Amino acid sequence: MVYLDSHVELSQGEDYPVAWHALDRLLPYTESDVQVGGVLGLRIAAIRGNDLHLTLAETESRLIIRGVPGTKWEDYLDDRWKELVRAHAAPLWRSPSFTDLERQDEQSHPLVRGMEKDIAWVGAGLLRRIALFHTSSSAYSTRSWITGSEWIFELDTRRDVRLDHDTLLARLTDPVWGLPLRVVEHHCTCDDPPFQNDRYMRQCTYELAHRDGPGCGLQFRFRWGRAAYGKDARKQLERLGADTGWLGRVLPGDTRGSRGEAAS
Repeated sequence: MVYLDSHVELSQGEDYPVAWHALDRLLPYTESDVQVGGVLGLRIAAIRGNDLHLTLAETESRLIIRGVPGTKWEDYLDDRWKELVRAHAAPLWRSPSFTDLERQDEQSHPLVRGMEKDIAWVGAGLLRRIALFHTSSSAYSTRSWITGSEWIFELDTRRDVRLDHDTLLARLTDPVWGLPLRVVEHHCTCDDPPFQNDRYMRQCTYELAHRDGPGCGLQFRFRWGRAAYGKDARKQLERLGADTGWLGRVLPGDTRGSRGEAAS
């Protein structure tokens, strides 16, 4: 199960429901002569209150996305369908089985789709341990993307907060509760002398791969420096419903010696 926060904020200051964002990114659709967008074979198994149950066609898999109270999944789905039709695109998620368009996409892009399958075990494992990023990291911002066979994470920690990447890595690679990963290469700058110019950020980079050999893996970029994303980041997160205990840990309020960081 994945819990969604209420909203994100667009650059122009508008609130954007995370539930809509999830449907926009996940549900499969296609335009003529264009690769299928979203997740191939993703289907809606049920809607139960605030819970959207997702599955993969022709499997018994199940993922539950829980929206905030009052989330109208039916309305979002209807709006998304109409939006795609207006754009002359074909929504695919109502078909009970894989569509011909999805199979054609898989056959037409074997390298891309093959890499997605090769790295699927990483995504599945991270999804079951997603709370690690909230509970075991000092980062106030976590971003990720996939490049070929590698899943990259970039985590930002403010300079007046201790950069504790060892805790996250230890839990992620724990032999019992973690993923079958090992650190194969790293470059840590924690003990380097401080920069004379505080505009620069430090970065500790860790490369991880499967314990049993090479192949798809993870790269973590732990960045430490001036707070990014505007001087009102904490206020914005508070307004959007972020947990206050977490905010107090990763974006502490202004104190002597950290006021400049909080205002950056």
